[in-house]
Amino acid sequence: MKKIIIFYFKVLLLSLIVSIPLILPYFKTGYFPTHDGEWAVVRLSDMYREVKDLQFPARYSGYLNFQYGYPLFNFAYPLPYYLGLIFVFLKFGFVGSIKLLFALSVIFSFFSMFLLSDSLWRNKWAGLVSAVLYIYVPYRLVDLYVRGSIGESLSFVLFPLIILGVKRIYEEKDLVGMLFTGTTFGLLIATHNIMTVLFGLFIGFIFLWALFAKKIEFFVRLTLSFIFSLCLAAFFWIPAIFEKNMILLSKIPIADRNLYFVNPLQLIIPKWGYGVPTDPNGFGYQIGLAQAAVFLLVLFLVVKNIVKHKDRDELLGLFLIISTLCLSLLFFSFTSFVWSHTPFLSEINYPWTMLAIVMFTVSLMAGYLVNKGKVYLMIGLLLTLFAVVVDLPYAKPSGYVNRGDAFYLTNQGTTTSSNELMPLWVKQQPLRSWNKKVEVSSGTVSDLTQNSKKISFSLSLPKAESVTINTIYYPGWKISVDGRLVGIGYNNPMGVMEIAVLSGQHYVKGFFTETPLRLFSDIISLISFLGLVIYFISFPLMKAKKLWKK
Repeated sequence: MKKIIIFYFKVLLLSLIVSIPLILPYFKTGYFPTHDGEWAVVRLSDMYREVKDLQFPARYSGYLNFQYGYPLFNFAYPLPYYLGLIFVFLKFGFVGSIKLLFALSVIFSFFSMFLLSDSLWRNKWAGLVSAVLYIYVPYRLVDLYVRGSIGESLSFVLFPLIILGVKRIYEEKDLVGMLFTGTTFGLLIATHNIMTVLFGLFIGFIFLWALFAKKIEFFVRLTLSFIFSLCLAAFFWIPAIFEKNMILLSKIPIADRNLYFVNPLQLIIPKWGYGVPTDPNGFGYQIGLAQAAVFLLVLFLVVKNIVKHKDRDELLGLFLIISTLCLSLLFFSFTSFVWSHTPFLSEINYPWTMLAIVMFTVSLMAGYLVNKGKVYLMIGLLLTLFAVVVDLPYAKPSGYVNRGDAFYLTNQGTTTSSNELMPLWVKQQPLRSWNKKVEVSSGTVSDLTQNSKKISFSLSLPKAESVTINTIYYPGWKISVDGRLVGIGYNNPMGVMEIAVLSGQHYVKGFFTETPLRLFSDIISLISFLGLVIYFISFPLMKAKKLWKK
């Protein structure tokens, strides 16, 4: 155990040292503009408000959308922001916490890829080369300094860990491997929707191989692992899928997919910019020159060697080549039919995001190259050095801003590009905050208190009338007048809540609750989580009991 801890510590220290040049800009004062990075700070500040209001799981934002609210975290991946809260509570601030998450995503993706490649190829040099190529690649730097995608950046940590779990299921056939795989994939589901679908395609190749190779026990164990992952993340994905028909995203796509298919030359020709890909100054779709060289070399070696001997490494190399080639086809427009008619894949508008998965498989292939002798080890090391030299200049932002936490804490935007999470019944989207939270044509409103999950106030009405509460309705909202639940109307341009109240003195209370579907999802996740905790608490005890009997 002591040796293992020392080994992990050394790898972690190496991860930090190698990652420092890439993440140095995150340790400068202020922040820098990216497509989504500053929105991540706003989302974190809203997650803080929701959790502080004891809304858990966080679903409904009471402050964003110009204080009219909307169901942000019912659909937007929540895990990065739950993680961010840890650093907020440790007094890193909202900006500092998001920056720290981005930096840690680089360090720990190096760490996890090193562990996977070392374990898979049984070679620490393989671990080093794979890990360097995994972080020194243009797409990673686009995520860090151009797009600012916190969910994708954290997903890169989970990819290798998931495959480490799959490897353990295959080799050890124990419950630990199954639970580890299920847990890490469950975390991925809650970390980034798109990366879950795309990495799921790679996992699909493993399932196909298991069937083709007639590894039925492995197939069954793998299936059970991913069922567990679905149970663990049920609190998020079940409402997100089954309630999607209530939001604008179900009717209007965020972007036209046909504009974002890749030209083959774009994968090779270096290009860098800070705009969207369709702009002249947009970022490119580089696979990375060093990574492209690795792929071609491994392709040559596998084709050459597999004819002579079909050992474990050759078959694994062949599997990575086939899966990489198949996934790479999705870059190109002739696969438009596949994108449009495949469940879940049809929800993705940017084919170039497949670069994240290809980046993973090619980095892993580098371990195969290093394993082929001293000459190829030297080639692998030279390619890693080349990747560092070529890609490090991209590790810089377009500029810096120093807005401070207060700016993001008071920002009332929707944090989405096209307001796609807006309920369909909102016909007139807010452009500014309301003048009064509660509107009555006559009478008075007093003792008003509100947060993201509840609102209460006293009413004094000279006559019966319809009272408007300037909070956008979403299923789960309930309102009581003098302790009795009343019907909620929202058939108005703003989609806000309206209630009919008789004349006189009244006390009104509104509260956001879980619907039966969401409550069912929460219970599934809670039971799965408790089962996981109980097992890993009891696991050392069971192991000690076996040793005692011996």
